[in-house]
Amino acid sequence: MEAGGVFGGALREELSARGRLAPEGASGPELTGELLTLASVPSALGAQGASAFSLSATVRVRLRDASGVVYEDQAGLGEDYLAGVDVLGTEANRRAALRRLARNLSRELLERMSVAAGF
Repeated sequence: MEAGGVFGGALREELSARGRLAPEGASGPELTGELLTLASVPSALGAQGASAFSLSATVRVRLRDASGVVYEDQAGLGEDYLAGVDVLGTEANRRAALRRLARNLSRELLERMSVAAGF
């Protein structure tokens, strides 16, 4: 699954957990999300190279109704992960960090939208 799909899934799960996910095709406001940036950089070096990494992302959300955009915001967060014993272990750790980052960023954005737009 692409990174955008991970973030989209996290937004849907968070909306569902809040009881705010409308059935497919329902009328009402539409929330869209856009992954603006995603970066992974070494954050600690060991004898064999990078031993830890920092993953960061910025996401923009827009809430639209029939009159147009009623709310827009963007936020960025980061998540750390360790290098694995091999490439597969490092990739598994990166994917787990990506899921945590998507979940935390979705919660942050929806909480801010809830306060600002009453959604």
